[in-house]
Amino acid sequence: MSYAPYLFNDINIAQAHGSPNQLYMDSAIYDYWVRALYQRMTSIFEWKIPETWEGNNKDFLNWLLFSTGFVGVINTEKYGYIFQPCQPGATRDIMYQINSFIVTNPYDAEISKEYKCGEDGEFLKLTPDYKGTFDIINFYASRLAFLYTSINSTILKERAFTIYAARSKTGAQALKILESKKASGDPFIILDKDVMWPDAKTKDDAIFDISPEDREYKTDKLLASEVEILREFDTAIGIPNINEKKERLVTSEAESNMLNSTATAFVWFDCLKDSISKIKKLYPDIELDVELRYGAAINETSGEENREEVKEDVSDDSNA
Repeated sequence: MSYAPYLFNDINIAQAHGSPNQLYMDSAIYDYWVRALYQRMTSIFEWKIPETWEGNNKDFLNWLLFSTGFVGVINTEKYGYIFQPCQPGATRDIMYQINSFIVTNPYDAEISKEYKCGEDGEFLKLTPDYKGTFDIINFYASRLAFLYTSINSTILKERAFTIYAARSKTGAQALKILESKKASGDPFIILDKDVMWPDAKTKDDAIFDISPEDREYKTDKLLASEVEILREFDTAIGIPNINEKKERLVTSEAESNMLNSTATAFVWFDCLKDSISKIKKLYPDIELDVELRYGAAINETSGEENREEVKEDVSDDSNA
């Protein structure tokens, strides 16, 4: 089994089998957002771990927990307390729950075996269903990659040059004057009607043509969509939107918004805490614990401030 970082380019390959292929995203942009969202996701927990788990080992721990959903924690004579990539074993308890895990380490055959939970080792789980969280990352990375494909196309379109067709040197000179006035910010450019349209009597053609163009600026709207998608991602993984303030936001609304943005994090947190409790029951002296990094922010954003704003607004209205 390989634990090298995942390759995230498969989505374009999968879409290519469609007939016709309706979807396209830049794979480099997609990879960027997968990495960015993964790092954003790993920020929600603060760990207290054994010293030997620090550094690159901690990075590996995060990778395993968020990509596969769990690791196996064991105590070895050679290494002490270690965590290992593993797979659920065949043993089940009376409640049909997985009760063992199998470690297959190519670098040390002595630790490669099946471990019974509560006796030989214990799971450290992030999710209750033994699954990782990259379905969430992939979902939002895909949306952001599609968005940035549009942003790049829009920017390219908005910086494209305008091409005119002049029928004479006089027309070309008139166009130069016209563009010079536009570039200087002149809000009113007045042209003789005979310059723009053929003379009805003489049938002479206009000296140049200006084709109507859609020049609506759209990049700012797309960039605003990026902020909204990232906010949705934060809500999905449990990062509270603590910088967002809305006028007349009542306490119940504030608490409801906070609940939505922390529900998933609480599920993961409870699952980790339950796992750590079992690990400490088996290994009482292990230094292992976890806390929600945004726990204090959640309490500070409880709606009290908004409640006071509402009171002040109501008071002002009554005095009026």
